[in-house]
Amino acid sequence: MLFVGRGDLRLTRRLLAALVSVGLLFACGVRTAAACTDSAELAAFIASRYGDAIEFDVLRNGKRVGEHVTRFELDDDGIRVNSRMRLDIRILLVPVYDFTYESRTRWCGDGLLELDARVDDNGEERRTLARREAGALVVRHGERVVRADAGLLPTDHWNPRVVAEREVLNTLTGNVNAVTIRPCAQGEPLVEQAAPGSVCYAYSGDLETRVWYDARGRWSGLAFAGGDGSQILYVCRSCAAPAI
Repeated sequence: MLFVGRGDLRLTRRLLAALVSVGLLFACGVRTAAACTDSAELAAFIASRYGDAIEFDVLRNGKRVGEHVTRFELDDDGIRVNSRMRLDIRILLVPVYDFTYESRTRWCGDGLLELDARVDDNGEERRTLARREAGALVVRHGERVVRADAGLLPTDHWNPRVVAEREVLNTLTGNVNAVTIRPCAQGEPLVEQAAPGSVCYAYSGDLETRVWYDARGRWSGLAFAGGDGSQILYVCRSCAAPAI
């Protein structure tokens, strides 16, 4: 912790203003927000549906190529949700493609306060930052800065409230995607493989994907097309309800 005397206060204020103006406080993840006192409902939902974590095996055309793990923790300034997905694709044991995705978010009430999402796409790195500021969600991706609705939800899927939304924050690209989310067509062939007994929702518009939630709103599966046209499928490996 940094302590300053009265004589240093003016300089410190100037320094903080300069840091904020270039986004350094935001990018470095310094905690400047007040403690969150409104997370009881969301915390109860997470505890009853997920416990500490939810884990998926990631399949490509039916073959396991990685995993996705989302972990939850509650602290004094909100709920923190950390996700990590890793793909390692090999042909005859030779690595041909590697993909890593990491996302860190902080929530208060049912709203997103901060997000830091990083992608390493076979050596090409990208980063998306978002933070609630002055009644808006300010999203930064590279040199691009967008002010979006403060209630915008990210595409990390664990929060079932997203199925009622018309826009989502794509954490891979940093874009605000316009979407229509509806129940999947009857006879969806992947339902039983991905998430038996769950309800499937299909995204269309700027984002094409399918996501599954069980009867209690717990995320239980995901499917989308890879950049090469392959079928990527999330199969939950820890989907028993937590003991509470």
